Amino acid sequence: MRYWVVNLFLAIALNACATFPLKNPTLESGVHLTQWTKAQKEELRQRSTQTQRLAPHSSLDTTEVEFQRRSLLIRQRIARQNLEERDRWWRRNDIPDPHKYLLPIILARLSLPEDYDPQPNWDMLLKLEKERPDLYHFRSMLDVRIFFLYRDQLPDPVKASYQSMLARPRVEEWSEGGTENHGFMQRVSGLALMDGSGFPVGLPHVAETNEAWLRSQLDKFLTIGQGEFHSSTYYGYSIAGLLNLYDFAETPELRELATALLDWYATNMALRLSWGTSGGAESRGFDRNTWNNGLSAVAWVWWGTPNRTNDQAIAEGMQLNYARLALAPSLSSYRPPEHLRAIAHKQVPLTFSVQASHPAYYSHHADNHLWETFYVTPDYTVGTLLEGSRDSQVEGTIRAQYATYKLVIRDPNGVNNPVVSLGGTYHSPMATGKTPGDQYLQERSAVIYQQILTKSDVEAGVPAQSHLVLPMGYGEPRRHEDWYIWRIQETWLVAQVWGDEIALKIPVSEKNAAYQALAAIGSKTAWIVDVARVAEYPTFDSLIRALKRTEVRDAAWETEGSLEYKSLVGDQLTMTYKPQGAIAIATINGKPRQLENWPVLESPYVRQPLNSGFLEVKEPQLGIWRLRTTPTGPQWEAKP
Repeated sequence: MRYWVVNLFLAIALNACATFPLKNPTLESGVHLTQWTKAQKEELRQRSTQTQRLAPHSSLDTTEVEFQRRSLLIRQRIARQNLEERDRWWRRNDIPDPHKYLLPIILARLSLPEDYDPQPNWDMLLKLEKERPDLYHFRSMLDVRIFFLYRDQLPDPVKASYQSMLARPRVEEWSEGGTENHGFMQRVSGLALMDGSGFPVGLPHVAETNEAWLRSQLDKFLTIGQGEFHSSTYYGYSIAGLLNLYDFAETPELRELATALLDWYATNMALRLSWGTSGGAESRGFDRNTWNNGLSAVAWVWWGTPNRTNDQAIAEGMQLNYARLALAPSLSSYRPPEHLRAIAHKQVPLTFSVQASHPAYYSHHADNHLWETFYVTPDYTVGTLLEGSRDSQVEGTIRAQYATYKLVIRDPNGVNNPVVSLGGTYHSPMATGKTPGDQYLQERSAVIYQQILTKSDVEAGVPAQSHLVLPMGYGEPRRHEDWYIWRIQETWLVAQVWGDEIALKIPVSEKNAAYQALAAIGSKTAWIVDVARVAEYPTFDSLIRALKRTEVRDAAWETEGSLEYKSLVGDQLTMTYKPQGAIAIATINGKPRQLENWPVLESPYVRQPLNSGFLEVKEPQLGIWRLRTTPTGPQWEAKP
């Protein structure tokens, strides 16, 4: 049977190899890298080029045992909810999409037959089908999984309801559009049902249309990138739809399409994952949590943490609206290429930088619409995003959902990573979203930010202020000359600020009482923000000595909007604000910043040149893994 639940915890444990891989610390990061034998490396490479990557009797079963443990923990967590109370809740509040909240409980309970009677689940499915028959996206991603995993147990009325989903005219609902994640949930789940159920399909063109849409998405991702890139809010939903096609399609070519797209998602997740937080820029979302978001919930299921003793606490602490996104991955046979695990755990030589570009949201040709810089160290990651329009539109746009500056600081205990944002406050006092006047320049740890409001900005209601937002628990900054300084875990955060007034807002707002902000107030504000590791500057005095070696030049700021900064690591940044534009004129180490034809991804470990049609991963021990799109479908290769 092509579709199957990977529920082999005991069997795999009994067959697990008694010899565990050795581990050695890296000089750069002080973490451990798994040392595979030559035979194990070759096995992993071969598996990474196949659609089916599970090998239950391989020498790597300990990894799968840990996966099954996480799967069990998250399913138990979700199943403990009161199904009947949830049913009353959506009716009482007239919730339009009840499947989104009830199906996770039903699926989790069905996966634990020794603990839960299945009959109430069948009754609830029939009741929902009668009262909310619409085949909408949030329903489809788990409803289709329930059908395939338990089709042999379905009562006849429930099975008939699924068959009716492919009859005219209802089958047309599977081609409904919407945002990018809506398409992956709805169209791809419907394609899985049409291809794998064996039921007659009333309108065959629906399947063909959905497949064509899916192929266009893969081609787009592997040439110009993704519109809904690195969304901590929506990645889990898109992945759930793709997992349905991966696990349940009968047609090998469809499974290959799903595998390729899942690999692309997994690679982007692994690259930016910052110890349980979605690091760097986002198109739709701003993750401030640790193992408590839709993207990180999936990442936890796939890769766990270096310290697996934290798994119980992670599962129990995850909010249910995020935990439900871990459910489909936990019940799927898909596994990302093993090349990604060390990158996800940041157990590769550090530091490194990432340069990335992204297309317009819906476009299949408008590449280099947004530009991302991301920097990774053993104790923090920092990223910025540039977007080329100065627009105050709030309806019909995702600008309010951009993460334009994000600093993630590693919590050594792995519990709560502090997260810092910097920017204008047009969309939120938390400095999230793209304020019309935001302009950034980043090189490694250092960022220059400016906001100079035009008459049009003021008329549109853009607030005359910008914020540096950080958690409350780290108190007021220490001062040295013009520098504001915080020590946050094992990281120093330093800032110089320009504005009519500088104020500390504690808290940043009544709604966001857990955060404080240093605010630059005025129609013309600017920041220089830099970050350093305590490992490099163990004391406040050693940091001050380093700051004395930096250089700040602001003589031309009042008249020309020009700032220059020589950073803690010695980079020279120069930025001149463009009042009528969205992207500043900038130089880095004497060279003009050029944004034309940026790669989709460029870093020491992951690269995808613009319009290349391939994605490449370089893992220090396993070597090179490559995914390529061709006219006949995706292809994989791996080599030392």
